[in-house]
Amino acid sequence: MAPNPIDQDVENFLKHILHNYSKLEFFDKINDKVKECKDPLLKSIASQFVENYGRALKVNGNNSDEYKENYCKYIQEWLDYMKYFYTLGGTCESKKKLWIKHIHEPFAQIEKKFNDNTWCNLHTDGFNYSFLPELTPYNCDDHNVIPSIIPVSVGFALFGIALLVIFLYKFTPMEWWIRFHNKKKRKSLQDIYQEEKQELSENILWNSCENTQNNMNQLSYHPRRN
Repeated sequence: MAPNPIDQDVENFLKHILHNYSKLEFFDKINDKVKECKDPLLKSIASQFVENYGRALKVNGNNSDEYKENYCKYIQEWLDYMKYFYTLGGTCESKKKLWIKHIHEPFAQIEKKFNDNTWCNLHTDGFNYSFLPELTPYNCDDHNVIPSIIPVSVGFALFGIALLVIFLYKFTPMEWWIRFHNKKKRKSLQDIYQEEKQELSENILWNSCENTQNNMNQLSYHPRRN
């Protein structure tokens, strides 16, 4: 069934205001709670929501109620779409809390900044909990879960390694192998030391003999004068 002319006009206009503006006309209407949001994605959604809402009010202030109703419907659908995917259908508790804090709670104050020129009854809360489980990441609440998981995991890993080393040392030939290896290593070091010591002694003895021979040769060529 083809949409009626009013629906088509509203849909075309919404496509324009949602995707083709280069500046925010209603940035001054954005609540401080929105500006304080640390999540860039949610902050962008909140800012665009305020901008879309303000532009719809501006353009349709003098239009018929039927136009206004359709604009409100499309804005509500856009908002629900953003809420659904940001909160994973309401299955991610941490993102739900952020949505309530930075979009739902500030919305009443944002409406007042439009001087009560509001004729949309928008719903910014409510979650349908229908997101597909296989599309939900296990760490959607990573900033709450990961910090506690990492130390516990590392602790168990180190404990397991320590137990494995003790077991291998006590109940396998590993202890004998370590002792044999250390003994062999000490013997090798002693052998190297003895070889170097002997070589050094031979060099000293050889140099001493050579110097003695040189001295005797010099005496034979330089007889003592009377």
